[in-house]
Amino acid sequence: MSGYLWALVGFGCIGSYMLPVRFSTAKGFSFFHLMGFGLLVIVLLRWNSVQLLWAHPQWFWAALLSGVLWGLGQAAAGLALEEISLAKGVVYFNFNTLLNIVLGLVIFREATTLKSLALLLLGAVLLSAGALWVTSISAPSAKEGNLKKGIWLSLLAGFFWGIYFLPIRLVPQWDPQPLISQLDVLIVLVLGGAVTAILIPVIHKTKGLTTVNLSLGLVSALLWVLGMSGMLMAIQMLGLSRAVPIVNSSSLVYAGWSLFVFKELHFNEWPKVLGSALLALAGGVLMALSS
Repeated sequence: MSGYLWALVGFGCIGSYMLPVRFSTAKGFSFFHLMGFGLLVIVLLRWNSVQLLWAHPQWFWAALLSGVLWGLGQAAAGLALEEISLAKGVVYFNFNTLLNIVLGLVIFREATTLKSLALLLLGAVLLSAGALWVTSISAPSAKEGNLKKGIWLSLLAGFFWGIYFLPIRLVPQWDPQPLISQLDVLIVLVLGGAVTAILIPVIHKTKGLTTVNLSLGLVSALLWVLGMSGMLMAIQMLGLSRAVPIVNSSSLVYAGWSLFVFKELHFNEWPKVLGSALLALAGGVLMALSS
């Protein structure tokens, strides 16, 4: 049960970590760059975790690589959302859910019986259906640029987000270190993401470096790290194929913000939001029964 509670933490925080960008004058690459400074602050507060993993090179480089892969996905997502709306982008970002299910089942053998496999796959289908349904109604209308480019960039983001957990899931098999905690691994993963974000100006001009925007970037970073803490604990307890689809259905959280806070939807859309939530809930129940 605790694994599902951790997944709920990841669900709520990851579903909210991009909200600060709504209040920032920096968007896309520029906001990700500012978020990188917030991530770096978090790393400095737990520098002893970096030192611990540095003493175990396989762990250090695996966690750093995971962070860089996440950062590349975030950068691709930022570019994608300059071309297409969030509603469409999230649909393609969810490609990472499929990848994590496949990795969990094929590499880590997380379903040991036919019944477990059937419940897991059916639950994943319902979770995905709920998320896809809500993304079709949750974002405000927006002018779109190059739709084809936006779709390919969104799929690229989904690919990076689908594989970035792989290094930190494999390293315990290569070099078991029981004294290294999930928090220690997360901090070095955050370092990889921070480095990627801070280096953005090397390839793309950024703007909006103000105190307010930096503060919003820090809030976004804190929410993401809290969400990642929940996700990593859930993965440890439930496995990739169960934890990641639950957390990735966090587009439902966006729907709640969109409907009730930012008033981006007509209130008569609430039955669709409720229907999506019920689908996702049913999927989560089936996946819990597959354990």
